[in-house]
Amino acid sequence: MAESVLLEEAPFIGEVERIVRLAEERGVVLRACGSVGLYYRLRHMPEARAVYLLRDGTSRVTPLFKDLDLASREKFSSKIYRLMVKELGYTEDRETNALFGMYRNVFFHPAFSIDVFYDVLRFSHEIPLKDRFPPGVTLSPEDLVLGKLQIHKTTTRDLMDLAAAAMAFHVAGLDRNYLATILGDDWGFWYDADTNLRRSLDLVSKLPTHGNPAALEIANRAERHLQEYLDFLAEVPKTRKWEKRSAKGTSEPWFEDVDELH
Repeated sequence: MAESVLLEEAPFIGEVERIVRLAEERGVVLRACGSVGLYYRLRHMPEARAVYLLRDGTSRVTPLFKDLDLASREKFSSKIYRLMVKELGYTEDRETNALFGMYRNVFFHPAFSIDVFYDVLRFSHEIPLKDRFPPGVTLSPEDLVLGKLQIHKTTTRDLMDLAAAAMAFHVAGLDRNYLATILGDDWGFWYDADTNLRRSLDLVSKLPTHGNPAALEIANRAERHLQEYLDFLAEVPKTRKWEKRSAKGTSEPWFEDVDELH
């Protein structure tokens, strides 16, 4: 198992790019997701990056990393095992891989842990990936945003990630039809997304700007973009399935327990 090490941005990003490239050379689709995928996409966007860096409540100018989430197709799982264990020499979590190998594998790089999710991102809510693996290193902006919206038990880090995502990926520029097919059909997902956006908006509104005009402007822009996502959720067309489930509200479970799944 990898020791708990916090890696600086440059070596970590270099390793992520190397792993994705080696997989690609072997005909394997592998894309970064989660917070790492999000950061990779926004790292050259100054304002979104500034918001992301507030996730740890520090004044760091670069982030630190300790784990990596990747997504792929289950049909590539044996090739991914060979790449990770046989070629790169990483170790595996045998228990997890035996129990959940059809949709999740865990490997240990010498400095950080690696989760590989297959076909569907299964957390509090499911995000079917199918063939949604664009060129490059990460999943699409839409799927990265959904990955943050779906979390039921959020932390401050999750909420700041969501604010950074809203800054980086304005909802008007995303594939709104794709987002609507998921959020307008699944009330539970919609409800947690709405809740998380409101919590993120509240958190950003209380960020200390210390009278700094630039910091205040960034916070104000983050609030505006989070509100645009909330407006989209309110207006998204809802299916009969969504309407029927909404009538029951929170009187019945509307999310999966991630601890039980993983």
